[in-house]
Amino acid sequence: MIKGLLEPEGPDETGASQRPIGKRLLWFVGLAAASVIVVAVVAYALRGLLFLET
Repeated sequence: MIKGLLEPEGPDETGASQRPIGKRLLWFVGLAAASVIVVAVVAYALRGLLFLET
């Protein structure tokens, strides 16, 4: 197995700060919304494929 492939990585020691919290939250909200949309599209596609009515 490749050494270091599953080794944990510590924090950046160069002193560089993380991205602003607003930007990180915006990414989180965007990914969550995209996930909901993908699940809805797949659910409606399967529903249409199986010819289910409401």
